[in-house]
Amino acid sequence: MNYCEIWLRGVKGFFSWETDKTVFIGSRVVVSFRGRKKIGIVIEISDKKPAFETQIIEEIWDEHFIDERYIQIAREVAEENFTALEKVLGLMIPEKFLEARNPEKREIFYVLNQNLIPGSKNTSDPGIDFLNLKGDKQKLALDILRQSRGRISAKSLRKEISLVTIKGLIQKGVLKEELGQIQTIITSPTKKRENFDLTENQQKAFDEIIKSEKPTLLFGVTGSGKTEIYKKLAAHTLQKDPTAQILFLLPEIALTPQLIAEFHALFGEQIAVWHSHLSEGEKIQEWARLHSGEVNILIGARSSVFVPLKNPKLVILDEEHEWTFKNEFAPRFWTHDVVQKIEHFFCLKLIFGSATPRLESFLLSEKDIWQRVNIPMRIHEVELPSIDLVDMRNEAKKGNFGPVSEKLIFRLQEIFSRKKQAVIFLNKRGFSGSTQCKVCGHTFECPHCTNNMKMHEKLGNRKFLCHVCGHMERFPEKCPECGAENFVFRGWGTQMVEKTLKEIFPTIRIFRADADSVSGKHDFSILMEKFHNHEADILLGTQMIAKGLDFENVELVGIILADVGLNLPDFRSEERVFQILTQVSGRAGRRKMRGEIIIQTFRPEEKIFEFVSRHDSEGFFSWQREMRSQTMMPPFSEMAKITISDVKKEVAFAETKKIYETFKKNIIEGEIASSDLQKEKWECYMAPAFFPRTYGKYHFHVFLRAPQKKPLIDFLATQKINDSAKIDIGPVSLL
Repeated sequence: MNYCEIWLRGVKGFFSWETDKTVFIGSRVVVSFRGRKKIGIVIEISDKKPAFETQIIEEIWDEHFIDERYIQIAREVAEENFTALEKVLGLMIPEKFLEARNPEKREIFYVLNQNLIPGSKNTSDPGIDFLNLKGDKQKLALDILRQSRGRISAKSLRKEISLVTIKGLIQKGVLKEELGQIQTIITSPTKKRENFDLTENQQKAFDEIIKSEKPTLLFGVTGSGKTEIYKKLAAHTLQKDPTAQILFLLPEIALTPQLIAEFHALFGEQIAVWHSHLSEGEKIQEWARLHSGEVNILIGARSSVFVPLKNPKLVILDEEHEWTFKNEFAPRFWTHDVVQKIEHFFCLKLIFGSATPRLESFLLSEKDIWQRVNIPMRIHEVELPSIDLVDMRNEAKKGNFGPVSEKLIFRLQEIFSRKKQAVIFLNKRGFSGSTQCKVCGHTFECPHCTNNMKMHEKLGNRKFLCHVCGHMERFPEKCPECGAENFVFRGWGTQMVEKTLKEIFPTIRIFRADADSVSGKHDFSILMEKFHNHEADILLGTQMIAKGLDFENVELVGIILADVGLNLPDFRSEERVFQILTQVSGRAGRRKMRGEIIIQTFRPEEKIFEFVSRHDSEGFFSWQREMRSQTMMPPFSEMAKITISDVKKEVAFAETKKIYETFKKNIIEGEIASSDLQKEKWECYMAPAFFPRTYGKYHFHVFLRAPQKKPLIDFLATQKINDSAKIDIGPVSLL
């Protein structure tokens, strides 16, 4: 007798059932739970009878519904991120698969039953009378099927023949229904992409990746053709094993349409897609296609890392430096950690690609834990763009207080005269950063957050929006403090830049791409397709336009405010700014002409701009490595951030102080003090959050730093921490 611990969606904890049938970890089964039938997944099996009575598993639907190794991955992710295992398992399977046996929709075909038609080839044959067909419609249906060699899709036949007629033929035994493949949600790209032979540099990189058994950091400059290498790696993998499956992870949902088009050119319909914007029905279709083995390639955002593949052989994490690969809600996992677990359990090939890798990834390659493969040249052997720094303080001295410098205006005029395109980047949406009354100085703060409300403008209508919690309210006609009607707007957003550019270039077409303008499911891909077709001269946007996009006709990139993010009190602030400036700079000059980048800043003396101007990623990482090493910040240590929140400030502070003092005491007097790990390498401190109040609650952090990850997790597992506290291992930010 087997005693099985089973996960049921929506049920806290796990319960046990028994069976004398063959069952495995990962089997999908039907059980009775509190008088109702429920579908669950077996997560543990034992031959030892528990101390309590167990019911019998009523039915085993699939012995190998999920590979046991994915259950183990889920268990490790849950333990390392202080999250319930049920929550991680819930990310692996669409809910409908735990409500119905086969909820997916398949193609339907109508097939002619030849046994009932003795040799007839046209509608005048004796076979027609033999079948006792009634009416011209039934005879027409028979003729259509014969012309289609006896098999036709339901969709095609129903265009000409009514469903009533078809059902009549099925009842007579003339036709029968046949299920085909699972229906895909992906439509064929309208714009066909070319497949290219690898250049000498690309081929060298490809060969190095194939030879190594280590994870690979593909460190290629922007425009070096990393995607073409990914495609060839996928083709090589499928050539070795036609049943192999490939997981391609992207940091942004917006990038999936372009990559699907790239892969569709080589692999046709063998592609599935997965991200958080899919409906439940769409997730069912894509999950079922992958589970059945009907498709080989999964392209998706962070959440797709938990889709259990049948035969994974290659995992690619593109733009691996992006912080969106960290999940900010429970479970607070790094995608990098999860794919390394998949690599460990399935012994597959793992690739991390970027022009600006994380410092953590850079160090792993230096230690030879990962292989590093460099591509120093762009695919078309065009020089990297020239970069000019514009000191905006000098613009102010000349009386130009707007967001666009004289130099950028001049260069825009020049490229427009040659029918070329430009990208303008500003990582701030809305019209302005803050609004202040000119008379009394009153500023407008979100009622739920310690954050200035941002003014947004659309078709002459103004509103206030909090970029933290999303609170929205009407823009006031008068100051609520003094009744004045004069306001001053401080800071620039994409809407203000758009307005300024239209005033300077009234005939120029501008597309704006930010969270306000591309909120719909397909808005971004439609906008990018139009820009590719030169239906606009300027693409203005936030970080969604900074990476992964290939614009053939763009020769100029203007960065409006390169200082954004530099003044944040976070040890990763410079790394983030360097990465985004390098990435957005890579959108220019990707074909025949060398591009130009104009970087506007109020702080050109900052050391980071030396490295940006020289395209010197390795120099930047060496500088950052030295700084982090001296301060023992990650990746030279491991860190946890524990966040305590409450509507009452004093309650949140008291609980934070209690945790902090307990940690300090246990570090000094507890197990760590007598262990081999030196206690001076551990550090604990507390601080208010960067936004002390958001969503109507006050927030405080306790930071715990340790030399290694496992001792850090083990220590936290022994501490009594309030269940409402958020534990974040390896936080993306200290804010």
